[in-house]
Amino acid sequence: MSKYVKELMMDQLRTDLDGSRSLLIVDLKDLDATAENILRRDLRKKSIRLRVLKNTLARRIFAEMGMDGLGRYLEGPSAVAWGGEGIAELAKEISKQVKNLKKPVIKGGAVDGIIVGPDQVEDITKLPSREVLIGQVLGLLLSPAQQAMALIGSPASTLVGQLEALVKRAGEEAVEPAVEAPVEPAGEEAAPSS
Repeated sequence: MSKYVKELMMDQLRTDLDGSRSLLIVDLKDLDATAENILRRDLRKKSIRLRVLKNTLARRIFAEMGMDGLGRYLEGPSAVAWGGEGIAELAKEISKQVKNLKKPVIKGGAVDGIIVGPDQVEDITKLPSREVLIGQVLGLLLSPAQQAMALIGSPASTLVGQLEALVKRAGEEAVEPAVEAPVEPAGEEAAPSS
């Protein structure tokens, strides 16, 4: 292969990756054309891209991107997968496809430029999605404010409840006729009862 062709291939890989620092290296050997086509179609639906690599050229590109540790996973047939909603979704989808097809193997990858092995990729699949994590963080951020509002509102509602009870009680006393004990005239003593 001429130097010019190699440069074109490297430029194309740089352009395709577009600075993506979260990616997975997979081995697609023993995957027939039909299964690979189905795999690519399913990944495309999730906005995940898959590209077969020439290992020597990929090592150069990853070294330029500051991820030279990926070189150890570039042995034998290799492909790179990137894109999707985030690294958790990427890892989940690739793992799901690996389990369905039983042939591709996840060799390793990078998460925001940090090199991870196949076991760590499996751990990433157990993480919640990006949206769920954002929701959890927002819930944690809003929780103190919600508690403060509940505390602020609580004394006021208690005071309002007590005032309503006083008004109700005062209204009941005004409605009931006052029953008074008979007043005895002064100077008369009550006769002893027999």
